Amino acid sequence: MSSTAKEYESLYSATKTHKYSGKIRRYMDLARRTAQQSAFPDYRHGAVLVKGSVRNVSTNKNNYCSFGSRFQKNHEGRTTLHAELGAILGVDRSITEGATVYVARIGKKNNYKISKPCSMCHQALKFVGIKRVVYTINNKIAGSYKL
Repeated sequence: MSSTAKEYESLYSATKTHKYSGKIRRYMDLARRTAQQSAFPDYRHGAVLVKGSVRNVSTNKNNYCSFGSRFQKNHEGRTTLHAELGAILGVDRSITEGATVYVARIGKKNNYKISKPCSMCHQALKFVGIKRVVYTINNKIAGSYKL
């Protein structure tokens, strides 16, 4: 394993767990409501970008993306926009720098599922200066890590 891969592995897996209370509960509820709007039958994700007060919030859900379809063959499935990327796209760097992203995945019964960002989203969040990611693990606990 390369040194870059080892560094990524150690940063990405450094996880803390939290109960759903206070602001974590508030923002995860917002991420859940956002995920409920997703057109996907399963793997419904919602993301909330927070910095400082509630006035600086951006939300998004995973969604089908027609733009990306021109770069793939028809038999490879449909192109999607991940919720985490949708929450940061078009947001000024002054807002994303030092912000926290809350990511929720819900199942068919609206229960929380594990929603740790993929490596692509992890790198994009790091690039725009996100300092912390909080994600759902199950209905009782959430996980988090610093970028």
